[in-house]
Amino acid sequence: MGEEITLITYSEIGLKSTPVRRGLEHQLTRHVAASLKRGGIIDAKVRRIRGRLVVEGGDPGTVAEMASKVFGVTSAIPAVKVASDMDTIARSALEVALRSIRDDQSFAVRARRVGEQTYTSRDVQVRVGAEILGCLKPRGVRVNLKNPDVTIHIEARNGDAYVYHRIIDGPSGLPFGSQGKVIGLFSGGIDSPVAAWLMMKRGANVKLLFLDQRPFVGDDYYGRALDVAGKLRRYVPLKSYILHVAPMGEIMDEIVKHVPVKLTCVVCKRMMYRVACGLAERMNADGIVTGENLGQVASQTLANLKVLDEASTLPVHRPLIGFEKTEIVAWAKRIGTYEASTASIHGCSAVPAKPVTKARLEDVLEAERALPTSRLVSDALERITLVNV
Repeated sequence: MGEEITLITYSEIGLKSTPVRRGLEHQLTRHVAASLKRGGIIDAKVRRIRGRLVVEGGDPGTVAEMASKVFGVTSAIPAVKVASDMDTIARSALEVALRSIRDDQSFAVRARRVGEQTYTSRDVQVRVGAEILGCLKPRGVRVNLKNPDVTIHIEARNGDAYVYHRIIDGPSGLPFGSQGKVIGLFSGGIDSPVAAWLMMKRGANVKLLFLDQRPFVGDDYYGRALDVAGKLRRYVPLKSYILHVAPMGEIMDEIVKHVPVKLTCVVCKRMMYRVACGLAERMNADGIVTGENLGQVASQTLANLKVLDEASTLPVHRPLIGFEKTEIVAWAKRIGTYEASTASIHGCSAVPAKPVTKARLEDVLEAERALPTSRLVSDALERITLVNV
């Protein structure tokens, strides 16, 4: 019937200037190849054609599923590559239709051309549609151009044509790491993985930092973070992906002993920012990322966020700042982290019953004078452990 291949489409990359687009295309090609290799498909070859990547080798369905996790990929498509003459296209499209259209279903044919052909897209649609209907009409198959059960797609590109019926959506965006590096504050709850994923989608290499608050949280808190980080790892086209684990227990102990109870959460988060900025400096990162969402909890009011920012020496990126919780949950379900993020855990025992919602910076600075801040941050940075997820 033809050669089974996988088509990879992208969108935003194609809008860039020629030199930028070429660089991003090369990066996307490497990332798709690396993701396939990590998944055990070692014989696949990824090459560029105009506006597309083509993967030759491996089972197209499996390849498409893996490629659909790569940032920059808009869609991954198991397809059949054939010669672009009309007769060959019609035969191939009919074979694809026979395999994909069931009795009493409706179908449509969509065609597009790139380059020089002797026919129009409409010519292809009419010819192929007529042949499919003529063969399958006895099985109750019918044409429905507005809302078909199955769509047979045909792309004619110069001397080749690609026929397919299944399209797997990818995350789109820009290739991982193409826009620089940031440190992601990562708890493993619903919000922080989505924030990290959204920054990855925009091309950031997000280095995950888990602030380990044990014994003020349970061991299951740490276990959840490992589990959720593993879910995110599926989208990272690197040979290994590291969760940086910084001990926070001593910092929490000092906060509980010396800081007014109502300021516990604000001061705790400021210390997390400082550790993240210290790690960012060591890793030459350009900012930190948090899952903070305006008004969701007491520490995330505008007043408190302003106080938190004062502790950071780098830009704080908050991709979820204007989202509603239902929107964040929807994203978590889409990217596959929701179930792991909602596992039952023992939360922080230091959270006060009535945390401050409008902290004053002068009060926070006064409270922090009782803490050996520099030593605590330095110790946490020196004791960071690296966990390959």
